[in-house]
Amino acid sequence: GCGRDMTKATVTLAALVFWAAATIEARPMATIVTNTPCTTDLNCSLNGLCTSGFCVCDKPWGGPGCGVLQYKPNQPVSAKSLYNLNASGAPASGPCVTPTSVCDALDTWNGPIVDTTAIDGKYHMYNPLYSKGSLLTTGAMMHGVADNITGPYTWDTRPNMGSNPAAVTFTENGQTTYSLWVGGAVWTSSTVDGEYTRAGGGNGGNPAPLYHNGSWYMTSQSTEEVSTTTHLGGEWTTYATIEPKLTKGTQEDPFMYIDHRGNWHIINHAYDVNEFTSCGSSILSAHVFSPDGKEWTMLKPDVEPYTHTVHYEDGTSHTYNTLERPNLHFNAQGQLTHINLAADLMTQDGGCVDYEKCPAKIGGKCACTNCKYADHAGTIIIALDYE
Repeated sequence: GCGRDMTKATVTLAALVFWAAATIEARPMATIVTNTPCTTDLNCSLNGLCTSGFCVCDKPWGGPGCGVLQYKPNQPVSAKSLYNLNASGAPASGPCVTPTSVCDALDTWNGPIVDTTAIDGKYHMYNPLYSKGSLLTTGAMMHGVADNITGPYTWDTRPNMGSNPAAVTFTENGQTTYSLWVGGAVWTSSTVDGEYTRAGGGNGGNPAPLYHNGSWYMTSQSTEEVSTTTHLGGEWTTYATIEPKLTKGTQEDPFMYIDHRGNWHIINHAYDVNEFTSCGSSILSAHVFSPDGKEWTMLKPDVEPYTHTVHYEDGTSHTYNTLERPNLHFNAQGQLTHINLAADLMTQDGGCVDYEKCPAKIGGKCACTNCKYADHAGTIIIALDYE
C-alpha cells in the first residue's frame, strides 16, 4: 500500500482496478469467529470487530483477541531462504563461528520488499549482506528481483548502506517516489531500482516509517514513541508516546502501519535473554495498536502476533529459535498476505547454551535469541492464511 497506509487505495492502476471491483461487489474480507469475549474492538486487537459480544477477526488474524497471525500450511521451499547465495559454507549443525574458525557462509538479516507488480510485474528486495563471521558489520546492500514475493530472487550487489533498512513508496503531487531508510538516513529515487540520493535524516535506528495524509511518522528500535515531520529533511517532533510493554521480555525491531479501517499497529520482535532451551516457546513478538496513533494499547495477558514454527510443502517444518525484523505485506484490499523476517537458519528448539561466540551470556549460557551471532543467519518469508 501507499506508504503502509491502507486507508486509501494503492496508487497503482492495477490495484485501483482491483479496489474498484472489490468495492462494486462489496466483497467482504474473510473472517474468523473466535471465542474471545469482547466489549470493544480494542479487545480484538483492532484486527477485527467486536460483534454480538465476541471477536470476529479479519483473516489472517485469529487466536485470542484476534492477536495471532495464522500461517498457511505447505509454504513454498523458496521461502526458507530468500538470499541463498553465499550459503554453501554453513555446517550441517553447530556454530558457523567459533573462537578459532569461521565458516564461509555470509549472513543477511532481512530487509524490505517493494511491490511494483503493477509497473514491472516484479518484487524488489533490499537486504544487507554482512561481513564474514559477523552479524553486526555490513559489507554490501543486495538488491533482489522476483516474479513472486516468496522467490526465488535474482540478486545484484549495490554499495554498502548500513543495516536494518525500511522502505516506503509514496506519492506527492502526482509523483511516485521510492524511499529507503537505512544507516540513519533517508534515501529517495524516482525508480525502485534506481540511484538513491540522500533526502534527510531519520529519527533513530531500525526505523519503522509511514506516510499518512501528507505527513511522515516513524518509530525506532526501542518503540517508545512515534515522531512526525511534515517533509523529509524536516525536524522530527514527538507525536505520541508508546506506553504498553510485554509483562516479560524486550520489544524491538518495529514495523508500523495503518490498516484499512484507519487503525494504527506496530509489530515488534521481542526476546528474553533468560530463555535458553525450548526456544520454540520462547518470547518472540509483540503487538501494540491504536485507533489514532496517539493512545496505544496491548492485549493482556500477552499475546504474540507471530510464532516460531513454519510448515513447508516438501513435508519439513522448522522451529526458528528467533525471527526478527518483521516486514509485512498487504494486498489491494488491505489484507495482510505475507511477513518476511530475519532468521537464525540453524538452531531450532534445543537452543545453543554451550556456544562460545555469544554476547551477553547469562550464567555462562547463551540465550535462544543470541544463537544467531554464531549460526548462519538469513531471511525468510511466511505466507499468511488470509483467504
